[in-house]
Amino acid sequence: MPSVSQAFDGELAFYGSISDVTCNIDGAAPGAGNRKEVQLGDRIGTDTFTEIGKTSNPVTFNLNIGGNAGCTNGTKVLVEFDQRSININPVTGNLKLVGTKPAEGVEIQIMDAGNGKTGKIMLGQPQNIADAQVATVANNTATLSYAAQYVSTAAPAAIKTGSGNSFIRYVLAYH
Repeated sequence: MPSVSQAFDGELAFYGSISDVTCNIDGAAPGAGNRKEVQLGDRIGTDTFTEIGKTSNPVTFNLNIGGNAGCTNGTKVLVEFDQRSININPVTGNLKLVGTKPAEGVEIQIMDAGNGKTGKIMLGQPQNIADAQVATVANNTATLSYAAQYVSTAAPAAIKTGSGNSFIRYVLAYH
């Protein structure tokens, strides 16, 4: 008689949402193919980071929501960043750099930059809706504004050159 094993051989993950509102993002339908690239700068010198916590110049970017009939006026929309992303440093709440040879001692910090909200977003933690940036759809559109910058997490001597890339997934939440 064969023995019963308790090992897992895989995982099924189910994703989706229940909503009567569907807004485009930057003119494209939501989904895996909707990608926004934010250029944080090329050849930023290690001398930019003279102490822990020093940052590069912030780069602002917008998520332009709507423009389609399914994006209903009066709807409140906010971004929920993937709290379980392996790219998040759970201690700093920043994005770790990824790739074959990422820079060391530097991470990417994301900040609110619009709709009455400013300041660092602590990635990897639930965001209270009272603290979240919320935009209201008007004329079938809304804009969520953010900024990103490199931030040093190590002493200047420990910062090593390399690529400065990362990513995080998000979903739009409608209220």
